[in-house]
Amino acid sequence: MFCLAASIFFGSPGAAAVSAMFFFLSIAAWKYGHILLPMITRGAHIIETGTGFEIPPSQDVIIGRSGGNFLATCFLSARLYQSASEADEARRKEMGRMFETAISSAGFPFKICAMVSPLDMKTELEEIRTKRSVAESRLEKLGAKKSSAEAARLGREIAMWNRMLGRLGEGERPLEVSFHFSTTASGLTKEEAYSHAKAQSDELSVVLSSALACEVARLEGEDMKRVFWWDFFGPSNAEELRDSVF
Repeated sequence: MFCLAASIFFGSPGAAAVSAMFFFLSIAAWKYGHILLPMITRGAHIIETGTGFEIPPSQDVIIGRSGGNFLATCFLSARLYQSASEADEARRKEMGRMFETAISSAGFPFKICAMVSPLDMKTELEEIRTKRSVAESRLEKLGAKKSSAEAARLGREIAMWNRMLGRLGEGERPLEVSFHFSTTASGLTKEEAYSHAKAQSDELSVVLSSALACEVARLEGEDMKRVFWWDFFGPSNAEELRDSVF
């Protein structure tokens, strides 16, 4: 920003144009780095390395080694649109049964992590109203496609925001929760371990999304590395967690 201002001040159009380009590139890298970095590393075939692990250019798996085998771990994120506390007794039993089904349907081990953070009531009501309005607008734009899976998901999201507004209006202190899953596979080569881990994560995504009626997505780039790092050091405060996930 200083270079851009200096270039304009001293009357150098060329330098000002170059400075402006780098300024906007830095803004894009800061805001969309989690999307751009995987694309750059894939295109340049860059391999990131750490102590005992590496991240291939695809930026969607962590690879390590144990004994004579390679290990590959994929990470997933999920967001539920209804909690057990909001459901009646019959629904709670059904949700428990569905969760047991999800666990038993996977023929391999996987890890579950829940990140919980208290919400600031000063701005939460307005933020929820805004998110509900965005979801309602997206649902309205679907038009004739309102019978699609996306419409059903948006309907659940809108219902979730409505329940949250009702509970906050009654004075309840809310919590925000984000669920993450990981699964690890082994192989004699990096490629074999990666292939098995990718297959397991795809299967786990289908099993969890269908059994729990939630969105499940595989994490890549900075999002994946952040969740991996949380195994050692979690977010130090609510603002850091919100900036990272929500």
